[in-house]
Amino acid sequence: MLQFGVSFLITIINFAVLYLVLRKLLFKPVTAFMRKRSDKVRGELADAAMMKGNAEEMAKRYDALLADADSEAERLIKEGEERAREEAKAILASAQTEATALRRQGEEGAERAREKARADLLGEIAALAVETAARLVARSPEAEDLRAAEFIVRELEAGRAR
Repeated sequence: MLQFGVSFLITIINFAVLYLVLRKLLFKPVTAFMRKRSDKVRGELADAAMMKGNAEEMAKRYDALLADADSEAERLIKEGEERAREEAKAILASAQTEATALRRQGEEGAERAREKARADLLGEIAALAVETAARLVARSPEAEDLRAAEFIVRELEAGRAR
C-alpha cells in the first residue's frame, strides 16, 4: 500500500519547490498579464460606451439641425411665394395703369382728330358759304337766296357751338 518513506518526502519537497518556482516565474507574470489585459478591456469598453453616448448626442443634434433646416426651408419658400405674389400684383397694377393711360391717350387723339375733322368741315362749309354769297352778290338778291344764306350762317354757328 502506501509507504511513506524518504522517496515520498523527496517527492513532496520537489513538488513544493516546483510549485514555488512556477508560482514565482509563471503564475505571477501570467496573473499580472491577465489583470492588465482585463483592465485594458474594461477601459476600452468604457471608452466605447462614452463614444457611443457622444455619437448618440451628435445624432440628436444632427436631427435637430435637420429639423431646423427643414423649417427654415419652408419659411424661405413661403417668403419667396409671398414676394412673387406681391411682385405680380405690382406688375399687374402697373400694366393696368399703363393701359388706362394708353386708352386715355387714344381717346384724346380720337377727340383731336374729331375736332380737326369738324374744323376742316366748318372750313369747307365756310368756303361754300362764301362762294354762295359771291354768287348771290353777283345777281340780285331774292328772298329765297337770303333765306339760304341765313340757313348757312345758322348752321355754321351751331357747328361751332358743338
